[in-house]
Amino acid sequence: MFSEGYVRIILALAPFMVCLALSLDSELWKKRWWWLGGASLFAASVVSSVFAVWGCLPWLILTFGLAVNHLRKPRGGLSELALLASALYLPVGGVWALFAQLKLQPLGFSGIIVLLTGVHFHYAGFALPRLSGLWLSRQSTRTVYSVATVGIIAGVPLVAIGITTSQLQMSPWIEVVAVSILAFSAFVLSLGQLVWALKTPLPTAARGLFLLGGFSLVGGMVLATIYGWRSVFPVAWATIPTMYAVHGTLNSLGFCIPGFLAWHQTGLPPELESTDSILEIVDPLPIGVKTFQEDPAIRAPLLHE
Repeated sequence: MFSEGYVRIILALAPFMVCLALSLDSELWKKRWWWLGGASLFAASVVSSVFAVWGCLPWLILTFGLAVNHLRKPRGGLSELALLASALYLPVGGVWALFAQLKLQPLGFSGIIVLLTGVHFHYAGFALPRLSGLWLSRQSTRTVYSVATVGIIAGVPLVAIGITTSQLQMSPWIEVVAVSILAFSAFVLSLGQLVWALKTPLPTAARGLFLLGGFSLVGGMVLATIYGWRSVFPVAWATIPTMYAVHGTLNSLGFCIPGFLAWHQTGLPPELESTDSILEIVDPLPIGVKTFQEDPAIRAPLLHE
């Protein structure tokens, strides 16, 4: 079951997860047919030899466009920086997915590692910082969560650098430190999300999805730490197949996709124009849904977190 074909299925789901995330932004979602079309072609290219290469190209154009669009936006607090990082990391995943389709093996990486790099930058690269930024906007006064978000933003490229240096036979401690930064930062955020989901008045579906995501991320980061420290404390079962079967499933199907689904269920405004204060949430909600500012039942518990 957990073969390269399984990895390709997880990668094929990634662009639809991106569409789910972008649908939280009313401006970006105005171009939904472009995104859904690009996602469909990308998914077909990953799982079918018919669209193997050219099906990736529209997705690359869309993701690079998203990155440029975010670079042009004025940036406020750390939450906005996390959203920017997610947009910048996303096209990296598209490029490595294209490498996998072209059978390219940069720096001598095996084909499965090239493919997994594409997966990594879609889920850990795009989804993890973006979900962290969305959640941090409700916790802007908690320094520990801000530090953890910085660790996530920096940790994604640091892990890529660490894996590359290990491939080049450089010190294994580079990868150990990089993985530890990302895993510990994500672990802190996952615990915070679990507590927040239990204490905050949320719809039942949203609470369940946030709890699923929090527990899944905890498990995924524990496995990532064990694998990252394999050069120091070898563990027989900590192999690439185990990692993409368990760690990859927990992060993608357990954390990332449920995380964006949860934000759709909350009825809370998902984006911030500025994160200096959590009262500065200004995005419109559908007609008939009370805003964060208007409903004391929603606002009061969050202000006392």
